[in-house]
Amino acid sequence: LTYQLRLSKMFSKSLIRMDHLRPYWFTATATPSPDQLGISTILTMDEWPHLVHLAEIWQGAVLQHLSTIRREYETQTMLAKHVDLHLIVRPSNGDPVVHGGFQDSRNLARLFSRTDVVAHVPVTVLWVSDLVTAAKTYHDRLLDGDVLIVPTFGFPNSKNAITDEWPTTKTEMVEWADEKRIGLLDYHWKLSKGPTSYDTWREATEPYLVPEYDYHYTPIYISTRDDHPWCEERFADEPSACLYSIYLNGANLWVLPNDYVVRTGKEPEKMLTAEEVNIAMYKNYRIEQCVFYARQFDQAGIFETDRAKHVQQECAKSLGSLRKEKIISSTTKK
Repeated sequence: LTYQLRLSKMFSKSLIRMDHLRPYWFTATATPSPDQLGISTILTMDEWPHLVHLAEIWQGAVLQHLSTIRREYETQTMLAKHVDLHLIVRPSNGDPVVHGGFQDSRNLARLFSRTDVVAHVPVTVLWVSDLVTAAKTYHDRLLDGDVLIVPTFGFPNSKNAITDEWPTTKTEMVEWADEKRIGLLDYHWKLSKGPTSYDTWREATEPYLVPEYDYHYTPIYISTRDDHPWCEERFADEPSACLYSIYLNGANLWVLPNDYVVRTGKEPEKMLTAEEVNIAMYKNYRIEQCVFYARQFDQAGIFETDRAKHVQQECAKSLGSLRKEKIISSTTKK
């Protein structure tokens, strides 16, 4: 079977047309071992220089999806050595849903990973700490089905911000952050005010659970390639939905105490607007996921276990309706 026919059978319920996909259009010359940590990233053509930079600072397995041309890949040594390139040919017109978005690209990059553990990292990063060692140190947590959150630091969005140098140790990072020269960057929140919790990270010596999870939370994270839900493809680009289903499925979100990624801070880092908070599709998705996992855990008889604690915390309103309609057992914890 061709790749396209095989994928169309594997993803028969997907809206995405698999005939536009060319897996392993180029394969990195450096072969990673399965237990190595790989990076999964996606980008558009105008972000190509960022991919080159990411390959240079990482020099490990990089898995990605983009539409590009052969010459660009072959002329960049680090790309040819470290990056597996999976080509998606997207027509310039037609139904954008049929031809997919970033969500299906995230799924396909993870699917074709040649490593068992993957770091989901945006392509526009300035610096990455030694995540390989961190993944090995806390490998048992990954095997337990949990996720490692990598704090992201960014510069204040001001004209006077200096973005061409940054701390490379936690001690220096704390000094800079306390002086407000840099801050903990959580998309949708003000610097150092997001769910990752700078105050907690500042004092942490061991991984800690995200203090106040929010379903708009979009951190950089490390997970196993297998045994986690896939990103919801009804959205063109909603990475928070990827983590939300993983969270409801029972994964604990452990924040690494000493590692971090540095970005410019020029990326979107605004507060949620009223329109964003009330996006009907995403709100409906949240309720739908609550119903799905509540029924799964109830039918499996594990609703009272730690595996279902995130559903109990996140889905209180939905659970009441489900009990009333007798969709889940009324004897489950209230």
